[in-house]
Amino acid sequence: MTTLAPSAQWLLPSEAYWSPEWFAAEQQRVFARCWNLVGTLDDLCDATTICGVIAGRSVAVRIEDGVLIARSGREPVMVDVWAGYVFVHLDPSVATPLAQWLGEFPDLIGGFRPDRLIEVARHRFELPANWKFFVENHVDVYHLWYLHERSLGAYDHHRARWQEVGPHWVFYEPARADVDTRDERFWRGLRPIEGVGEDRWGSGAHLIFPNVTLATGAGFFMTYQCVPVAPDRSVVDIRVRAEEGSDASDMLAMSREIIEREDGAACAALQDAVSSPWFQVGPLAVEHERPITCFHRSILRAMA
Repeated sequence: MTTLAPSAQWLLPSEAYWSPEWFAAEQQRVFARCWNLVGTLDDLCDATTICGVIAGRSVAVRIEDGVLIARSGREPVMVDVWAGYVFVHLDPSVATPLAQWLGEFPDLIGGFRPDRLIEVARHRFELPANWKFFVENHVDVYHLWYLHERSLGAYDHHRARWQEVGPHWVFYEPARADVDTRDERFWRGLRPIEGVGEDRWGSGAHLIFPNVTLATGAGFFMTYQCVPVAPDRSVVDIRVRAEEGSDASDMLAMSREIIEREDGAACAALQDAVSSPWFQVGPLAVEHERPITCFHRSILRAMA
């Protein structure tokens, strides 16, 4: 059972999910003023340049004389790397170093070193919903019992723990006691990751603010960044890293079932409803839905 308390509240107005004016302001006040994931160092090995669009501005990252260089048009922008992931910041006047931006986050996700792994699967899909609905769904612990009753039924939701790390978020829940973590079916074709203990073979779910959602588990490290395209439309980019020799076909199929079909359908339903003049959100579960409130506060601080 959960109790209801005012500490968990829905803080954003409905227009935050459909208004073009809010979307434009959000691009400039949130995305243009924080670190944004644009790719991996592996991408630069396969191509000369990583190209992307952040807050309406084209960004290109490449290696020149062994040094990472990032530009938006002719303007230089900041670029840095964490664990093989390449991040860009459009505004050097307000940017803190990436390591300072992440804070304790890398130390709290369970000893995973994705830079030592290889990419074994990738899948993109279009989400007919605002990007914040996707993030809110990701950090909502309460929905694990219901939306993912079967797809994530191997994990002990009652033992889940989460915490804020600045504007970021970390989460972990172990496998259920009756689940045999040595069974091949539990590993889904993946190999154990060197340096990650059995205490992290459960389900990890994390957020690098504002829109980089991550998942970790027995044999994999996955990002599924939700990139805003329009007020009511986003693109989700799923990238799975694992030990060499892993077969990721089963893992990718499971990820698509959870992220694209189950989570995606929930987000699309909210998008259909949010523009209604009768749309409203009732009380939130004090603990299991409080991460949504924490995310909203981070958004509002940036928008202010």
